[in-house]
Amino acid sequence: MGEETITVTERIVASEDLTYKKQILRGYTDTIYECDTAFLKLMDDIIVNEEQKGEIVEAMKEETKKLITYNRSLLEHVDKRINKMVEGLDEQVDEMKKQSLTITYEIIASP
Repeated sequence: MGEETITVTERIVASEDLTYKKQILRGYTDTIYECDTAFLKLMDDIIVNEEQKGEIVEAMKEETKKLITYNRSLLEHVDKRINKMVEGLDEQVDEMKKQSLTITYEIIASP
């Protein structure tokens, strides 16, 4: 006779894949990319296609190239962070759907 205790972890809510959230968030970065591209095309049309010349124009071209590189790098970084954040969220939510149970029961001797 005596008591026994066991602890188990049970899933109380079914798992759900949250990776679709990556596409939702990437939609925003895609929109930023499209706006950025449209702006830079406009700059190119004004500076290059109208054959503007001079030190100011050359400086604007150089700054535009730097801006393109910086923005693309920033968007790539954001996309990587989105991946990590959604994966972390998925793990956290999945962990919250589990419950640890401790069961204590009494052992009774057979007659």
